[in-house]
Amino acid sequence: MAENEDADELDTIVVPAREDGFEEEFLKNSRWFAIRISGAMIDKIKYIAAYQVAPVSGITCIAEIDRIEKYNETNKYILYFKAGTTQKINKIGLGANKGQAPQAPRYSSYKAIMTAKSVDDLWSK
Repeated sequence: MAENEDADELDTIVVPAREDGFEEEFLKNSRWFAIRISGAMIDKIKYIAAYQVAPVSGITCIAEIDRIEKYNETNKYILYFKAGTTQKINKIGLGANKGQAPQAPRYSSYKAIMTAKSVDDLWSK
């Protein structure tokens, strides 16, 4: 979370995605699943953004969430996107701090993602 970002503004979950899962689930099926989400965040999350792992190494798509449901009998969730809301965005790549690449879901805000130049803008302290 960026210094100027208030916890109340966190409305987006950023998930790391490998190419096969990204193409099939995020783009084709408009969903993403088996995500751990803090109980306090369930009602706050309005968007999901995909961080494509190497070789892309950047956030490339964002979608509006339609609903969040429990995933099977686990403590994880499946997120379904609103039809027609998945959009490709200008790639938000890694900045100077390569350690900022998300290895697990991370929270940010739609506003911060749409104005970020690099991942450092989202999570550098």
